[in-house]
Amino acid sequence: MPPHDKTLQRRRPMRVAGLALRTDNAKEAQPEAGRIPGLWQRFRSEDWFDRLGKLGASGPPIGVYSAYESDASGSFQIIAGREVKANASADPPLAIVSIPAGTYLMFQSTGSLPGSVIRGWQEVWAYFEGPDAPKRAYTYDIEVYPDAETVEIWVAVEG
Repeated sequence: MPPHDKTLQRRRPMRVAGLALRTDNAKEAQPEAGRIPGLWQRFRSEDWFDRLGKLGASGPPIGVYSAYESDASGSFQIIAGREVKANASADPPLAIVSIPAGTYLMFQSTGSLPGSVIRGWQEVWAYFEGPDAPKRAYTYDIEVYPDAETVEIWVAVEG
């Protein structure tokens, strides 16, 4: 996809509480080793959407990729959760990540999960391999699930 098809967008700061784990893309590329599907399965099966709502969380499910070791080849943390108020606290097994305001490119993918998410990230990686693509920041990348058939992937860029 040519770079002119994407526009830089600012996102406000936000905090997300949820279940967290550390992994890397090499593990996630192997169906038997990938841990992210299990994280989202636990989020659903243990009803964390509603449990977080009772703690004051709002909005749709959100995935936050952060604490990048380096780039797409290094390890990172992912949280499956929901947005919480700025002063929220959480006890284990929950973790909270604070995301500062930033500049992002948003990619949208539709269809059934998890296929739409996989396709969306493949589009992200292909896009950033392009010669005119901005440089990824590897600070906070955000997946927003506004409905059961849509994922928005917000990728932080430098600048």
